[in-house]
Amino acid sequence: MPDLADVKGQLEARRALEVAAAGGHSLLFFGAPGTGKSMLAQRLPGILPPMTEDEALASAAVQSLTAGFDVTGWGRRAYRSPHHSSSVAAVIGGGCEFHQ
Repeated sequence: MPDLADVKGQLEARRALEVAAAGGHSLLFFGAPGTGKSMLAQRLPGILPPMTEDEALASAAVQSLTAGFDVTGWGRRAYRSPHHSSSVAAVIGGGCEFHQ
């Protein structure tokens, strides 16, 4: 698994990653190509706490509905890396309506 120690510089982005990991917050990196967004995102799972049994089971259930569950990934946190040309609607799940 990629290690956050490999990242040189990027102090503000590293801090945001650490705060999000500690608080269970979501992140959205954006910026010019080649600035380290993907490199940082790939390292997020390495600084998150281990999954609980319930979290691992829920993750496996979702994976089994989509791309298929691979038992070698049991308990490993996933991250998504959308293509740079993805629309805002594709990234946040456009087309959904909010109902109260």
